[in-house]
Order: sequence, then structure tokens, then C-alpha cells
Amino acid sequence: MNIVISAHFDLARPVMSIKLDNQQLSGLVDNFAGVFAAYQISRKTGTPVYFTNFEELEYDGAIDVATSLDKENTIVIVLDTILEKDAQGKAATITNAYGIETEKLKEKFADNIHFIDGFFEEKEDETWIYGHQFGFKTFYIGIPIPNDYHTTDNHVSLEAIDTIVHLLENLINELK
Repeated sequence: MNIVISAHFDLARPVMSIKLDNQQLSGLVDNFAGVFAAYQISRKTGTPVYFTNFEELEYDGAIDVATSLDKENTIVIVLDTILEKDAQGKAATITNAYGIETEKLKEKFADNIHFIDGFFEEKEDETWIYGHQFGFKTFYIGIPIPNDYHTTDNHVSLEAIDTIVHLLENLINELK
């Protein structure tokens, strides 16, 4: 089974920059927290990453990627952010699972990952494209952020990103 990660990098005006220092990523971290974590997990595991564009519009990037992958032998992990309140105190969330039984994952990762059964904001991320429209096995993993999506006064600690990378490394190994 091939595993790929999809993270989108849309950036909307009026954001002119995002700050990264030795402690955190600050600014419009929605989207870019996933991009930073995807890069790291790819370097650690060799898992291919597709950085897609236009998720905030009509999902053109995800559609383009989906048409290039073998849906019979591929699991797509969509990596993005989720509000801290929806993560319920956990380091990450998993939701929007298409074609993947999450029960075994819940047993192994429930201490660190909050599993949201069913579809959370069903049509608001790329799992809708990969799973619903194209029939891939897919799920969404969310990195908790404190403030609302698309706000420019947000932040995520590098420790939180490193924790997600560690969890993803274990998840990928479990899925293989």
C-alpha cells in the first residue's frame, strides 16, 4: 500500500508574511502548520507529499493530484489544522475517514489523538475530493490551533508540530 500526504499551501491576502522562530510559527498558520509537518514527516519516512493549491477555492490542486494516483493502492493522509476546542486536549485529531477502519488506530493512538467519528466539516477539506469524489482511502489529521481558521493572529508551537510528526511517523508505520 502506498501512502501519500496532501497538504495545501494557499495563502490569501492581506497576509504579507508568516513568522517562524525557534519556538513557534506565527500568523496565518492555518495551512502552513500542515506544510511544515508534512515536509518533516516526508524527510523522516520518505513518504511522498503533494503540496496542493486552491483548496480554499475549488480544490483544483487535490483534483489534479487525485487524477495522478493509483486509487486501488494508495492511502492519502490530508494534513491541516483544526481548532484546539475540537481536538479536546489531544495533540491531533483524525476525522473524515473514507475506506479506512479507524478502530485499530483508536486502540493504539487514543491517548494522543482525538478521533471524530463520521465526517467533520465534511466538504471543507481535501478528504472530500480524495475520498468522496475519487474513491481513495483517506483521512484527515488536524494540528490544533488556538484561534479561528484564516486569522492572522494565530500560532502553533514547534513542539506541537514535532509531536504531530512523531505521531504521523507511528501512524504511517501502522498503516504499512
